Amino acid sequence: MVGMIDYHMHSILSDGKDTHEEMVKAGIEKGLEEIGFSDHVCLKSVNWAISEIDIPVMTQQILDLREKYNGQITIKYGIEMDYFPGREDEIRSLINSLPLDYVIGSVHFIGDWNFDSDKSLYGKWSNDELYHMYFELVQMAAKSGLFDIIGHLDIIKKFRVYPESDQTQLLEDTLKIIQENNLVVELNTGGLDRPCADFTPSPALVERCYQLHIPMTISSDAHQTSQIARHYETGIDLLRRVGFKELAAFDNRKQRMFRI
Repeated sequence: MVGMIDYHMHSILSDGKDTHEEMVKAGIEKGLEEIGFSDHVCLKSVNWAISEIDIPVMTQQILDLREKYNGQITIKYGIEMDYFPGREDEIRSLINSLPLDYVIGSVHFIGDWNFDSDKSLYGKWSNDELYHMYFELVQMAAKSGLFDIIGHLDIIKKFRVYPESDQTQLLEDTLKIIQENNLVVELNTGGLDRPCADFTPSPALVERCYQLHIPMTISSDAHQTSQIARHYETGIDLLRRVGFKELAAFDNRKQRMFRI
């Protein structure tokens, strides 16, 4: 993993199982060049996101660790921010209050339903309708100007929920909006350990990102030290196979590319 990054990981301040420092040490052991923390930040009160009172704690811990481990590993400060339509100003204000290197924009809610962890409403709509509701929110997030990276693009398939009919056009429209708004898509390797047992986004969407010149990064969505850089060999092989020679990294919300 020499020269590699992992920008999507969670600590005990959100829904992770290990501390920031434990994650840093594990990243060093795995030979990563850069890691980035992206604890959940959510305007809704949920038990898997960081509490508002802990946000200054998170900031200070990351800045202190960056200094402590300088020369051993580069530590980036990111967040995984939930997108909610109509609350863009609140999201922007929170983001702008923090010294961030990048912001992962994710959709975990359709209305008040957290489809990522609550299975109770699956079946209320057809899967086609569900896909349209989800990807329309992703499109709105991409257009909002709030985010640098789109997280786990097709996470709606997490519980092996797939559309009844061909949704190629919906996916194509979504990717073109991402492209037009100069966003990065992450290859989230943690998807292989979810019920769908597939990268998020899928290999077909990774290939389409390459064809549309949408930059990608790679991340594990680690919630504990053992998950850092999980399935990276398979992920890097996929990225290279479809044609990617570079991946995106960030400094102070400015994108740069590095070779793989």
